[in-house]
Amino acid sequence: MDEVSVAEKNKRYVLVLDPDVNDRFATCMLLQRFGCNIFTAGSVDEAVDFMTVAPPSAVVADRALDDSYLVSRISQDPRFLDVPIILLTSSPDPALEKRCRIGEIAAVLRKPLNVPEFYRIVQTVIEKGSRRNIRIRTHLVVKLEDGQRGGEGDVTVLSEHGMFFRTLEPRPANTRIPVSLEINGKPIKLEAVVLYTTTFDEGPFKEPGMGLKFVNISREDRNLIAAFIIEQIEKGISR
Repeated sequence: MDEVSVAEKNKRYVLVLDPDVNDRFATCMLLQRFGCNIFTAGSVDEAVDFMTVAPPSAVVADRALDDSYLVSRISQDPRFLDVPIILLTSSPDPALEKRCRIGEIAAVLRKPLNVPEFYRIVQTVIEKGSRRNIRIRTHLVVKLEDGQRGGEGDVTVLSEHGMFFRTLEPRPANTRIPVSLEINGKPIKLEAVVLYTTTFDEGPFKEPGMGLKFVNISREDRNLIAAFIIEQIEKGISR
């Protein structure tokens, strides 16, 4: 195994172990689209060797890789006490559920992975529950129907509960704005409220615009947005 560079050691990453090439690819792609850095290992011993160089944020492993040995190797090393283990399984197993309840492992998930559930678990164990709704990068064209300048622009981040609208002319915080957009050829009309605004002056990595929260949207349109997000997350992944 190649030595991990200093730059890579400073990144937090998720270590993935799965003997099935297709499943490993699908899991890695989902994690990448969740915004995670990932590395893979072919065996428990290789994984532990890798972890001694750069401890991960979490380990995601298929239980086919002798999960008891994996858990014992990680739990017995004081350097890895805070590394959560997520086990993947193709069939129900009460024994795994019990080990999860007593805290031996962080979570047990069934294959094929349910994307929203997997995202919530990853957020819970890595980010301590900071975000529970999937957000994706996108370039949807959106119109603000408030009659002011800069009413048409791109949504660069989208979740089923809100969006980031890129603009040089943001509205003040708490402003309610009628919004229209189109997803997969279907028009959506909703109302949003401005939560915050950003400008170029706030730093080189800040794009100008405003964060909007959906406050008046039909269940049908919210479901349409949620389905679009899952579709984008799963695009190109055969599971």
